Amino acid sequence: MTRDEKIELIQRVLGLKHKLKVHDSMKSPETHEELSASLFSRWELEDELKAIESLLEQERHICVQAKIKQVETDYLSGQPRAKTKVK
Repeated sequence: MTRDEKIELIQRVLGLKHKLKVHDSMKSPETHEELSASLFSRWELEDELKAIESLLEQERHICVQAKIKQVETDYLSGQPRAKTKVK
């Protein structure tokens, strides 16, 4: 997944969270039909939010695994390395 795709998904997550807050601030439905329609629309927003968050979580897991390999190679390989100055 590219950086731009990740940013686009994060922006969509923020938009969905905002829609859910707006949904919560709306007046309560008065009939069962209105309540069921309201619940269904909320579930659709929540489902999309969970799906995107799951994709982003999987992508982060992949990135963390790559960083672990990089750290193991760079710092734990037993090879002497150049000292860095601490400021």
